Amino acid sequence: MNQPASNAQKKGSARCLHFDSCNAPICPLDPDWQCARHLPGESICLWLREAMKPGGVARIACAATEEVAVVVAETLPAIAASSSDIRHKLKVAARSGSKLENMRAARERLGVQREHGHGAAGSTAGAHAIARRITTGDQA
Repeated sequence: MNQPASNAQKKGSARCLHFDSCNAPICPLDPDWQCARHLPGESICLWLREAMKPGGVARIACAATEEVAVVVAETLPAIAASSSDIRHKLKVAARSGSKLENMRAARERLGVQREHGHGAAGSTAGAHAIARRITTGDQA
């Protein structure tokens, strides 16, 4: 994993639920992501891979927060354009199943409930509304 330019923690890390276990050098939640380098074969952020799938941004808003979903959706085009390896891996991710959906289904099978208030969108309808705002650029 590439280190940020300084020894300081990534600025976006406080918002990412997966920061401690993530090996992706490019974090869409890090405002200085352009300073990091992605080498072929390195991991791609879960949020970026999920955002490529149909309904992915809405699932991110439910699993994390609306803020995380918005930032991921806004930075995705620039991050994809920054590396052919990232672009290729994101295209592959778009054709695969949702890891977030698989985790949700596994929790349901095991009877595990999530803590309330974890995500910004409390319902599927709310998540779809967030996705529409992100894709249409509405600020409401």
